[in-house]
Amino acid sequence: MKEKIIIGLISLVIPFLVQGQTYSQYFDGADTSAFNSLLINIDTSSSNIWQIGQPQKIIFDTAATFPNAIVTDTSNYYPTNNTSSFSFGVDPQWFGWGILALQWKQKLDMDIDYDGGIIEFSSDTGNTWQNVFNNPYVYNFYGFDTANQDTLISGDYAFSGTDSTWKDIWLCFDLSWLSFSDSLMFRYTLKSDAIDNNKEGWIIDNLISHITIIHTVNEIKQEKYMTAVPNPTTGRINISTKKLDEFHIIEKIELINIEGKLVQKWGISPTKFYVDISNHPNGIYFLNVKTNKSSETFKIVLEQ
Repeated sequence: MKEKIIIGLISLVIPFLVQGQTYSQYFDGADTSAFNSLLINIDTSSSNIWQIGQPQKIIFDTAATFPNAIVTDTSNYYPTNNTSSFSFGVDPQWFGWGILALQWKQKLDMDIDYDGGIIEFSSDTGNTWQNVFNNPYVYNFYGFDTANQDTLISGDYAFSGTDSTWKDIWLCFDLSWLSFSDSLMFRYTLKSDAIDNNKEGWIIDNLISHITIIHTVNEIKQEKYMTAVPNPTTGRINISTKKLDEFHIIEKIELINIEGKLVQKWGISPTKFYVDISNHPNGIYFLNVKTNKSSETFKIVLEQ
């Protein structure tokens, strides 16, 4: 059984995010309408330790905005062998096209390498989930200390370790690859192993989503319409198209070997994307990239 919670404060509007409606969740009461709130789903099973309330720990001693936050237990350390999640959805029909900027504040206190905070997204109503770290569909993900990025013993890529300072985290998606029949869901999961090191876990507050066509980080102005770098490459190729004030999208990407054979392909993709060809033998390839505006072919040298 899932519990749906509709709570929030008056929406905070970031100055450069001026193109669309803001949706927020400050965990402090129903001060906005349901239409303006992010609807948080917390699994009500007894093993789920996410709670909304006033934090009463040593590191997690107060919310970013008083009084409440969502935290892995408001007063106790997180237990061993635990997997606890909360989730929420964002409907692209709220926004249209552009950059979806998801922002929140967080602190961390987890056993590094062994316990972690995993963030995933789904574009098929939760049937499949993808980790947001090192994901080509994620436009930008920043605001955290890189020392808190970690691959856990379990193989999951996650936040881990301790960061006792409130950090402003940004997770951004180019919505161009989503159709209006799609939706984006987000899931935040704390996972712990069998060793108890008396850690406080994960605290999150001031969760906001907004659409913008103004980019959330400064980027070097791109002169060419399309680039594919680095070249030569050891496997990863970053594809980027010039920023336009009109809708455009990568419709397909094809990798052709020196003999003219199609060896790998990708479908609809955002206009800032990367592909990994490290599973192919070293040599010369041709990368065909087609958008709804133009098509280009790049001669790629793979050297591993």
